[in-house]
Amino acid sequence: MRQVVDEDQIGVLFSGGLDSTIVAILASELSEVTLYTVGVENSYDLDAGRTASELLRIPWKPLVIRREDVLDAVREMVVLTSNRNPVNLSFEIPLFVVSKYAKEHLLLSGQVADELFAGYARYMSMTAEEKKKQMDLDLAKLIDLVIEHERVIAEYHGRVIRYPFLQPPVLEAVNSIPVEERTGYGCTKELLRDVARLVGAGELADRKKKAAQYGSGVMRVLKAEAKKRGTSVRGLVAEIARDAL
Repeated sequence: MRQVVDEDQIGVLFSGGLDSTIVAILASELSEVTLYTVGVENSYDLDAGRTASELLRIPWKPLVIRREDVLDAVREMVVLTSNRNPVNLSFEIPLFVVSKYAKEHLLLSGQVADELFAGYARYMSMTAEEKKKQMDLDLAKLIDLVIEHERVIAEYHGRVIRYPFLQPPVLEAVNSIPVEERTGYGCTKELLRDVARLVGAGELADRKKKAAQYGSGVMRVLKAEAKKRGTSVRGLVAEIARDAL
């Protein structure tokens, strides 16, 4: 973490879930940290972020977004990254909002943990060999597409974003662990949950995952807007892109 944290003030993209909780705890041991949670009013993530920040006793700032904020973010990201994938855009919106409003120059994200520790339910039915192959493919895809887009978005707002789970020493250590031990037998990210308990996450180590686009309520907004316009979410993004470019 010391290789990542080199500023006195840091903003952490915080959903209140396992990955961002570990990042928040470790970063708070080295710097002054503010946790940022993005979501529409009454969203799952805002509630989870609030309760988690209270348990961690780390300063927390909710960023409540409306329909207009979601559509504006999609429009700007399409122009910035040329990305028109509605799923990718929807879970990158929290980063866009935090990058826009955070006071800190350096932001940290818990991205990559799902691909390293089998955080998706689809991994559960795979054999160890299948799981390792799919996790490696998903990680490569995440780095090539999502991570690069996120860095462009952060830079656009004058921020730097870093990914503690993506640091070479972390990747080397994780890849040295047999996939069965790394991913767990009975639940996703079992080993990472053990790590969370060791660093003091308490009950947060057992929190269930909710994808960012759903936890933030962003996908719900996009679906409602698409229905209103008589199209699909993909069609909505294409329409926004045509108007923006």
